[in-house]
Amino acid sequence: MSNEMNITMPRIAVVEDEEDLRLSLIGYLASSGYRVWGAESAEAFYKQLLVAPVEVVILDVGLPGESGLQVARHLRELGGIKTIMLSGRGSVDDRVEGLNQGASRYLVKPVDMRELVANIQSAVRAQKQLAAVAGSASAASWTLLRVEWILLAPDGTQIALTTREFAFMDCLLRGSRQAASRVELALALTGGNMEGFDFHRIDMVVARLRQKIAVVTANAPIKTEQGVGFVFTAKCKMQ
Repeated sequence: MSNEMNITMPRIAVVEDEEDLRLSLIGYLASSGYRVWGAESAEAFYKQLLVAPVEVVILDVGLPGESGLQVARHLRELGGIKTIMLSGRGSVDDRVEGLNQGASRYLVKPVDMRELVANIQSAVRAQKQLAAVAGSASAASWTLLRVEWILLAPDGTQIALTTREFAFMDCLLRGSRQAASRVELALALTGGNMEGFDFHRIDMVVARLRQKIAVVTANAPIKTEQGVGFVFTAKCKMQ
C-alpha cells in the first residue's frame, strides 16, 4: 500500500487485555494497511493516546481496572473518536448498554476480521459525514445529531452528549421552541418509567448541559420557564 493511501487510513488503537487476541487484531489490521497500536488496559491506553492520537478504538468490555464501558463513556465525552466494542456477552441488554455508554458499534466475540474492518469503515464514514454537516452548519442555527448524540453549535463546535443529555435535548426540541414540562422531560429521561424518579435529576442534566454549552457561549439557550419546565430559545434543527 502506498504512503499516500496509508496517510488517509484512520489510526486505530486496540485495547484488549487478552494478549493473543490483541496481537491477532493488531496484525490483521496492520496487514490491511491501518496504522495501529495496542494496549492491555485503560491506564496504558490513556498514556499512549497522549503521544499517539487515533480516530478509532477497538475496545474490550472486560478490561482490568477501568472497564471498557467506562472508557467508552470517557471517549464519548472527548468526542472525535469512534469506539467499536468487543465483548463475549451478546444479549440485547449488553448491546444496548454498550451503545448507550458511547460505543459506535458493538461486536460479539469471536469476531470475524472482515466484519470488524467493515465496521471500522462504516464508523469512519459516519465521522466524515458528521464533519461535513459541521462544515455546512448555518451560522444562526444549532443542530442536534441523533445518530451521533452530538449537539452542533452554530460555529461548528461539537458537544458530545450523554444518554440523559441527549434524551433531554430530544424532548426539548420536539416542542418547536415551546417549553417542555418537567413531567415530559422526566418521561424522556426514564424511558417512560417514572417510578421513584427524583426530579432534581432534571436540574442536574440542565446544569451539565449549560456547562458544556458555556465553551461556545456564556448565554446558554436552555431557559427556565417558571411553573412549566424548560425551553431551548435558539433556532435548532434535528438531523
